[in-house]
Order: sequence, then structure tokens, then C-alpha cells
Amino acid sequence: MDVVDMQSRIAALEARLAEEMQARQLLTEELDLLRAVIDEMPVGVIVEDTSGRRRMYNAHMRAIAGEPGARRVFVSDGVSPAPPERDPTRRALGGEVVENLESLLGATDEEGPGTWISQSSRPLFGADGVVRAAVTVTRDVTEHKDILRELDEAIVASDDEKRALIDRLEAGIDALSTPIIEVWEDVLALPVIGAVDERRGAEITSRLLDAVVARGSRFVIIDWTGVDTMDTNSARHLMDLVRAVELVGAECILTGIRPAVAVSLLHLDVRFEHLRLLRSVKYGLRHCFARLGRGVGMRRRSAG
Repeated sequence: MDVVDMQSRIAALEARLAEEMQARQLLTEELDLLRAVIDEMPVGVIVEDTSGRRRMYNAHMRAIAGEPGARRVFVSDGVSPAPPERDPTRRALGGEVVENLESLLGATDEEGPGTWISQSSRPLFGADGVVRAAVTVTRDVTEHKDILRELDEAIVASDDEKRALIDRLEAGIDALSTPIIEVWEDVLALPVIGAVDERRGAEITSRLLDAVVARGSRFVIIDWTGVDTMDTNSARHLMDLVRAVELVGAECILTGIRPAVAVSLLHLDVRFEHLRLLRSVKYGLRHCFARLGRGVGMRRRSAG
């Protein structure tokens, strides 16, 4: 091999190495973004492999339960300790799908209240069809339990008490079904679940505008993943909401529109030319990051 051939091969190897390093850097940035987003999600996320190693235990999971194993777990009666084989992650590692398993986390001290949680788990399979890991999503449902308890109390309350209690419950349910989440500094997210009638549309608009103005947010991601159907009134409420947000100086990004809803909107002749429509909240966040010129390492401002 002469010197020219050797130099040519070395140059080719250097070019391949540069391409691989660039690809690895892009993959690292993508993973950092996904980890940052998952860490800021308003639900607890646990990922555990078959060796028992926890690959992920996000910030919201720590906010709900503390460090792994720090709080005792009770079954849905709130009294009986949960046996190890009931654990949803363990069951998913065995190939089982677990849906909405309700448990009570014991108080951090003898005088404090416990925390009601609902957990769903899925096994994660490798290319060979063998379970490699399990992912468990945990939600704090203490507020939901309190609402159910108040509903029970309403059965025996007087008519006036019932009316006042129902008003409070409606406001609480509205807040739970359409939470306004500050997912990043200057970025709010509004997941819409179910139909939007006139009363609910007005409530959502009022709460969202108050949040945008109070926090000075520049972007609002309105996620429609939880909307299965669409009619003329719901479409009108959506467009009114978007215009109201834009009037107070924030940009709206619509995400998660399902195929059936998209077809309905076409039939209703709803125009979205001036709006940013993206596949999911993840892509909505990427758009906001690009507009804000911020990297994935920046932390979300604490919610007010």
C-alpha cells in the first residue's frame, strides 16, 4: 500500500468517525430532551428492568412518594398492607398489564395524611418478544377521593348544603379535568378531555387567560388527545379560546388532534391556516424551545 492509498483510507476513516460522533451527539441531545420532558411530566414515572434496576424515577414520582421504598403501601381499603406480589411494576415484569390499581401511601409521619395513588403498568418487550423492562405511571388521586367523600356526604346534607356542595364539586371537577400546567418557563399546557359545552368553554377560557396574564406566558399548548368527538359548538369554543389567548399576547399551539376529530373539523369547515398544529405535546415543546432559543438543560420555573 503506497502513501497516497494510506492517506485516502485514513481520511475516509476520519470522515466516518466524524459522522458517527455527530450522530451520537444528536442521539444524546434527543435523549436529554426526552428525559427532561419526562422529568417535568405531572405524573410519576418508573421504569425498571428485569434485573431490578430502576432506569427512571422522575421528579414527580419523588414528589408523590419520596425516595423508593420510603413510604408504606396499603391496599384500597387503606388499612391492609399491600403484599409484594401486588406491586404493579413487578406484575408488569411478569408480562401482565395493570390498569388503575388504587393504593394508599402511608403518611411520612404518624400525624400526617396518607396519599391515594392510582397506578398503571405495562411490560416493555425486546425484539425477541421477551419482557425487558416495565413502565409504571402513578397519579396522585387524593383530590378525587376527597371529591367522592364529599359526594357521599352530600347524600345526607340538606338541600341548601347540597346545592353549595355541588357548586364546589363542579368547580373542583372542572379544574381536575382541564388542568393548566406550566411545563416550562413561558410555556403553559392545557390538556382538554371530553366534550366542551358553553359553560365549560367559558370556565376554561377564564382560567387559562388568568394563568397566561399572571405568569406572563408566551406559549400555550392546547392538547386534544383526550377529545374523541367534535361538533360545531365545541369547534366554536376552541376557536374562541385560541383568539382570546392570542389577544392577551400568547401564541397557541394545537396538539394531539385525533383522526376522527380531524375529519369532523374538515366537515365543519373549520380553518386552521394561521395556527400551529403539531402531532403531540413533545413536538409542541420542541417548537416552543426553538422559538425561545433555549436548550434542554434549562429548568422549568416553579408553578405559582
